[in-house]
Amino acid sequence: MHVKKVITLALVLLLVLAACSGGGSEPAPSTGGEPVAQATEAPAVPTDEPMAEPMDEGPCAPAKEGSLAGVDPRGQTITWWHNHSREREEALTGMVAEFNESNECGITVIAENQGGYDDIRDKVNASINAGELPAALIVGYQNDQAFYQLNQGLADLNQFVNDSHWGLSAEEQADFFEGFFNQSVHPVFDNQRLGFPPNRSIEVLYYNQTWLEELGYDGPPTSPEEFREMACAAADAVGDGTGGYILRSDASGTAAWTFAYGGDILTEDGEHYAYDNPATVEAMRFLKGMLDDGCAYLFTEGFPNPQFAARKAIFTQGSSSGMPFYAIDVNTVAEESSRAADFWGVTAIPHTTAEPVVNVYGGDVMITATTPEQELAAWLFIKHFTSAEVQAEWDEVSGYFPTRASTEQYLSDYISGSDTGAQYQQAHDLLQYGAYEPQLISYQAVRDAAEEAFNAIMQGADIDETLAELTKTANELQDELMAEIQ
Repeated sequence: MHVKKVITLALVLLLVLAACSGGGSEPAPSTGGEPVAQATEAPAVPTDEPMAEPMDEGPCAPAKEGSLAGVDPRGQTITWWHNHSREREEALTGMVAEFNESNECGITVIAENQGGYDDIRDKVNASINAGELPAALIVGYQNDQAFYQLNQGLADLNQFVNDSHWGLSAEEQADFFEGFFNQSVHPVFDNQRLGFPPNRSIEVLYYNQTWLEELGYDGPPTSPEEFREMACAAADAVGDGTGGYILRSDASGTAAWTFAYGGDILTEDGEHYAYDNPATVEAMRFLKGMLDDGCAYLFTEGFPNPQFAARKAIFTQGSSSGMPFYAIDVNTVAEESSRAADFWGVTAIPHTTAEPVVNVYGGDVMITATTPEQELAAWLFIKHFTSAEVQAEWDEVSGYFPTRASTEQYLSDYISGSDTGAQYQQAHDLLQYGAYEPQLISYQAVRDAAEEAFNAIMQGADIDETLAELTKTANELQDELMAEIQ
């Protein structure tokens, strides 16, 4: 059976079962017509108990107008598949518990860590292929949204954002940074808004300032030439094949270096890939040269922050959201060694352009296509989670950047007093130089192909031929998926 039909059948069966359940909530009261007169009326009984609020009144009563009229979010339980772990997950669990206890609609959110973005993607796809409904809330990138929507797997958030009763006012919408706010609006799907931005990160270069000064340098590099010199000096000081720069093999790393060399991995019209552009070719030659000279190395045993903390790398590269973990590992190594912690920082990828160009990215929260009640309840949690004060609380514990302007007023104490406040400010100052990776429907599969191409190049494959083949493969994937829409 076609996947789309399976999903539709599953939804119909769920709705039928809900309608037939004897223990379900009462339907929303009708807003039209005259009430039916009762034959008799029982006398009022004096009581000290407060009178129950009528079902059609109160802050969470169903709207009487608009596309969401009659949809009752009260008492819904929704599951959120997220990707946060360690201290971040602990903080998120507390924030969700606070919402569950305080929201006036009686909504209960169950937050479940499902691993990384790839793990969540696999689980969502497995649910869809099995004809089952995934969690009401999921996280992922914009290209994930496009892929899920091939099977109408997501709700269009425009209906919630713009709703006069449940949505965001014009002022609230304008408070979100425009580029972040509209990043999940998909022209290919009739401008449906398939996700909502709770936070953003940028690709940064992590550097050990203390070690750089010991090697005779004042601060981090800005150009590739300076970067190479410093990394080679650190590698020579260690002498065991480590110490320099840990290569970043994934597609975000390739995009970041392409941007830093003044190029783009997309064609000018943004509709196809161009990994064979001169900037990517030059960047790959530069990185391969560093590897060949022992100034860089590949590390495949997890995240690089433990190596960085142990002075096995003076430079690493990755998301700014990793800053809290770098702080923990650097401090842990210092305590175990009974010495002062190294001072470290973040900066832009060394660049050939006049100004830095940084890769800005971030996963969105998506609402899966379930029932109107579940979808509305999920939206109300998103609305709460992305409010300015709550977003600031999340940014403090996660190291992410806010997606709305008014959030920054709540972050001044964090920036001035946090263990990572100085680094957070360094990264925040780079947001103005942001560029974005592709949002094309094929990008997840292309990301895998780009990582394979990077590793092949580092193992000696011809750079020009490998990037030309990657470009061909990527565009074939894009055209194949677009054919399903057109």
